[in-house]
Amino acid sequence: MDREESREKEAIRKAMRLLVSRDRSEQELRDRLAREGYDPESAEAAIEYVKSYGYVNDRRYAENYVMSAGSRKSRAALRSFLQDKGIAGEEIENALEELPGDETELIGQLLVKKAGQPHKMEEKELRRALGYLARKGFSSGDIWKVIREYQEGFNFLN
Repeated sequence: MDREESREKEAIRKAMRLLVSRDRSEQELRDRLAREGYDPESAEAAIEYVKSYGYVNDRRYAENYVMSAGSRKSRAALRSFLQDKGIAGEEIENALEELPGDETELIGQLLVKKAGQPHKMEEKELRRALGYLARKGFSSGDIWKVIREYQEGFNFLN
């Protein structure tokens, strides 16, 4: 066995160990192998190996992430996270199709979870709620729409 084959097998073993702890995107795995000092050829061989067995699948990664975080984050935040992980735009859009189109219901649910039952908010509580929802990636227009309904309390989340 020559040095190159040995290095590829090491990269494959490292990739497998990395995937045991959690699912990773192809790009994430590539970056991690590079950081560990594997040359690009060995890293690519390892990625092709784990892909051939279905251990790395960007579509599955995107769908799982959207399913788990979709009830806590906006579409924009989900899209940004997946782009940072190197997931292709088409895969991201396919995964996001599973979410309901209107985010105002999700904003309302998060607002009730954070602030309790609908009531007139004081300025400090309002600022906190706005910041909380903005950090989740929701648009300010949608946030304000939901907060107005929340403070009025009529037909909220119905």
